[in-house]
Amino acid sequence: MKRRPVIAMTMGDPAGVGPEVCLKAALEPSVRKKCAPLIVGDMAVLRKHARRMKITARLERIKDEAKLAQYGDSVLTPVLDLKNVAPGHRVFGKVLPELGAAAGQYIEKAVSLAREGLVDAIATAPINKESLQAGGYDYPGHTEMLADLCGGGRPVMMLAHRGIRIAHVSTHCPLRVALRRVKRKRIVYVARVLDDALRLLDRKTPRIGVAGLNPHAGEGGLFGKEEVEEIAPAVADLREMRVDAHGPEPPDTIFGKLRGGYYAGVVAMYHDQGHIPGKLMCFRFDSRGQASVRGVNVTLGLPIIRTSVEHGTGYPIAGHGLADPSSMVDALILAARMAGDG
Repeated sequence: MKRRPVIAMTMGDPAGVGPEVCLKAALEPSVRKKCAPLIVGDMAVLRKHARRMKITARLERIKDEAKLAQYGDSVLTPVLDLKNVAPGHRVFGKVLPELGAAAGQYIEKAVSLAREGLVDAIATAPINKESLQAGGYDYPGHTEMLADLCGGGRPVMMLAHRGIRIAHVSTHCPLRVALRRVKRKRIVYVARVLDDALRLLDRKTPRIGVAGLNPHAGEGGLFGKEEVEEIAPAVADLREMRVDAHGPEPPDTIFGKLRGGYYAGVVAMYHDQGHIPGKLMCFRFDSRGQASVRGVNVTLGLPIIRTSVEHGTGYPIAGHGLADPSSMVDALILAARMAGDG
């Protein structure tokens, strides 16, 4: 029988919905079929969340990190307990430096396990950036922290859900900075990383769309020069490299082509250009503002496989049992697929 990949889930901010979605996702039969989920977190916090929300989780504390693979056949959910949340800090919906520090430690540990080959991939629950920075981690988000922990590199953020795959030339920076980062070499790099990922996932040559930056993709320079000077030359470079790239495409139509299946993936020029259509396709809100969240945030360009949920810490609903685990389920299954579950 083929061994299921071991996927380390970081618990995220202990005051948010991370513990809840980890517990719920680990119980999903679709997850258990594809991988062996391991929670990297705090056992006491997990038990508090399970009791409060009546989640029937059966947790097992890991005793030997070197034998993580053997826990894959257990009906229990293995937990690597860092014991880093004091009783007084086991709270819901609060920004605390101590909890930001704890969340950072889960990420550090999971990355270490992946780099040592003890787990096949990591899937991260949401962190609170204010708590993380107050806890001593000076990063704007997961992506930058992961790159540092992996020794540098040039990470690429990809949003993914079924046929929706969007990679970004830039992510967490002011818009005026993002505009300056629309450069030929960076576009080529992002598209090639995306091409590699889609070949791995689909096992065939992908057609990739490259978005323009300006309205109507610049109209030949009428509305901006970036398409003429940077994006079109990058697409030409990619085609010489045998990447089936097309563009620059008008940003207001390219994502419709992605949804329709004409493109296997799209390169977006900045954070919101890719995130707005991506989340529009993956998020469903009702009239009360309650959300059903699908989709995965994937960090490409690292020496490890990392996926993540596509939602935040959900402080207002933390502790109420309302968090939807679908995005974490998606993240675990996609991580297992990238790790080679077949």
